[in-house]
Amino acid sequence: MGRLFSAIGRFIDGARNWIGRLLFLLVMVLLLLILFSGPATVTVPSQAALVWTPSGVLSEQVDSAVPADLLFGAGVPSNSLIPDLLDSLRLASTDPRITALVIDVSDLLAASPAQLEMLGDGLQQFRDSGKPVFAYGEYFTQAQYALVSYADEIDLHPMGSLMLTGFGGSQLFFRDLLDRLHINVSVFRAGEFKSAAEPYTRMDLSEEARGDNQRLVDNLWSRYLDRVATNRELSAAQLQAYADNFAELLESAGGNMARAAFEQGLIDNIASVNSFRRSVAAVAGADNGSFNQIHYLDYLLATNGSPVPAVDQVGVIVVQGTIMPGEQAPGMAGADSLVTLIRRAQADADIKAVVLRVDSPGGSALASEEIRAALTELQQAGKPLVVSMGGTAASGGYWISANADQIWASPSTITGSIGVIGVIPTFEDALAELGVGVDGVGTTALSRGGDPLSGLNETMRRILQANIDDTYERFLNLVADGRQLPRAEVEALAGGRVYSGEQALQLGLIDELGDLDQALASAAQLAGLDEYQRIYLQRPLGFGEQLLLQMLQGLGSSQVLAMLNLPELRSLDSLSLQSGLAAMPTAQRQQWRSVLSLLLPPNVDTGRLRALMICEQCLSVY
Repeated sequence: MGRLFSAIGRFIDGARNWIGRLLFLLVMVLLLLILFSGPATVTVPSQAALVWTPSGVLSEQVDSAVPADLLFGAGVPSNSLIPDLLDSLRLASTDPRITALVIDVSDLLAASPAQLEMLGDGLQQFRDSGKPVFAYGEYFTQAQYALVSYADEIDLHPMGSLMLTGFGGSQLFFRDLLDRLHINVSVFRAGEFKSAAEPYTRMDLSEEARGDNQRLVDNLWSRYLDRVATNRELSAAQLQAYADNFAELLESAGGNMARAAFEQGLIDNIASVNSFRRSVAAVAGADNGSFNQIHYLDYLLATNGSPVPAVDQVGVIVVQGTIMPGEQAPGMAGADSLVTLIRRAQADADIKAVVLRVDSPGGSALASEEIRAALTELQQAGKPLVVSMGGTAASGGYWISANADQIWASPSTITGSIGVIGVIPTFEDALAELGVGVDGVGTTALSRGGDPLSGLNETMRRILQANIDDTYERFLNLVADGRQLPRAEVEALAGGRVYSGEQALQLGLIDELGDLDQALASAAQLAGLDEYQRIYLQRPLGFGEQLLLQMLQGLGSSQVLAMLNLPELRSLDSLSLQSGLAAMPTAQRQQWRSVLSLLLPPNVDTGRLRALMICEQCLSVY
């Protein structure tokens, strides 16, 4: 019997080895077939509508994700890159082959007010070309409607909805819960308006935070109303009334939300999707029961060639997400990652100036200073530095911006928040309540002074507060020096207050209102360039990413940029940008899943874990 089991075991081992070898050979054959296949050719029809589909959460660069999940779908729309959305509009506005624009925002999940204004400017440029703009939706969120309001014709599904809720929201406060759990939270801050710790110390907003936040949302809401009202040839008061009196308006419309929007002039037609398609086909021509069309990513693939690069370049470095120490994946702003890019720009003789594109709420003070110091070295090397603020450039985001030669922002950018805060929870009372004692010995007052299990002693509290105060002083001084403002004036603007870009311009915290293209032109002018090429500086691809990219180049599809989310794609040629898997048959996609599972095993997002940890003695500039 023992020999029988031994023989069975040897057979299983042998079969496993042969199956493994066979799978390896199949994978290699598949790789070779893909690597040596040619990319699909995408052409623009002689008459077509450009289908413009911002989706997911709008971003300046792709976020970190597992490529296999992105390629084969995780049930969430892929993020769209703002530069691609704007480039497609700019090119299509003067392209005689594009006869109309169709806005589809059904997969757009979120966008900041500043991002909506940036895209709105691009839509207005297309609209100024005289070509018709159409939009259709089964419903419109407030952010989605900001974009579709630029359309000449807005159609809404008969059971669709459109509500304008304004800007605002609620916040959770945990003081009483923490008290019940016997968790102590120590807060160290500089700036009376620095309210990031209030959820741990209060049960409601302080009057300072309430007033600060209310002023900000009022300013942003006013800008939203003005833009949308202009687009729809209404008054801001009419839109405000639509939001304030929506219940009454809906009751008057018999509960039909689409009818309520139509009666108030916010949409043009209540129609089915087939009726909408016929309207567009009247301008763009018919094709297979719909209208002649090309997706904006396919359009970029077909129109963006690979021109000979200009010798002179303006480098773009994107700072997106929370600023943290060390190397961080895209979606987080790692100090080491960014310093490497800044030094690369400094050493590259072809890069004559740099635009820092900032979309960050802040983060670590030390990491922010490391980035700012590297930027100062870049300027000292004779290369102009221009900051272009995106949706948010606050706290640490403003720290790294303050010393730039010029600062540009959108009117709806959220910036400022010049202040410092640190939060440390301790659990001595919670452990005592559970019957757990904590005791120990030490050689100095600091040996156990910062132990979260035994609590902070007075010496450690003094140290932390002194460090916070010193960081705040540094913040004030660098803003005063960088913005050439009197120190007393900076103190009056600081304290953690936040401002819109429009307010920041009036206060001298920024220099100009404008978008990334205007910031690039300004940087080129400072460098004395008549002609230049924009180049994005990003981290190099890893081996697995390079191999995956080579394989994808042979597939040809419209969705790779949105689906693949590899961080270096922005600097590759357009064929590399636009290859993907959307058009692949199901069986082939399954084969790809097997390949990718071997090449790209799931990884842990250590950046997000680190964001939850207290670092640098809990100093943060949020």
